[in-house]
Amino acid sequence: MELAKWEGGNSETARKLIHMAGVFTIVVAELLGKTTLSIIIVSITILYVISEYLRLHKKNIPIITRITRLLAREDESSGWILRPISYAVGIVVTMHLFPEPIGYASILILTLGDGFSSLIGARFGRHPIPYNRDKTVEGSIAFFLASFFSTTMLVPPPTALIGTMMGAFIESLPTRYSENIMVPVVSGLFMSITPVCLMGYIYTH
Repeated sequence: MELAKWEGGNSETARKLIHMAGVFTIVVAELLGKTTLSIIIVSITILYVISEYLRLHKKNIPIITRITRLLAREDESSGWILRPISYAVGIVVTMHLFPEPIGYASILILTLGDGFSSLIGARFGRHPIPYNRDKTVEGSIAFFLASFFSTTMLVPPPTALIGTMMGAFIESLPTRYSENIMVPVVSGLFMSITPVCLMGYIYTH
């Protein structure tokens, strides 16, 4: 949800559509298994790292390097473009760190929540967040709504609420490349402890 950076609008939209397409990793994990999906993601990531190394040395892998250049932000293209790597790491780590449905819900928060926040924030964002003026209130609202309504398909509303709130807070911070890892991991951690907290409250009351 970068503030007022709708530069190269088509490229920005393409970046976020690819980001949101990560939601299909849940489908692939169910069809092929988490281990197979992880192998696929790691293999693609290794190929991407090789492509980046060659790109920085004025060489390229056809198609892959072209897509990388097309989708890279202006402030990234002169060096290593790390967001796709952190994105892949975030999905694989989250998928194996948390049991289902918490793991899948956390991936929804990363893919749909963050994707919608960027699209809405960049296009309609007018009110910067005081502690991070590169992000907007509109983007955070979009993050919350997309995350909450998608995760309630997998987990109870109270669990979805706490995961969404924590994800939105982490996403609003100036975390840069670590955002793709921190958002799903922190969301998953808080969603994991929510049932325990609720049971403790019910027991004591």
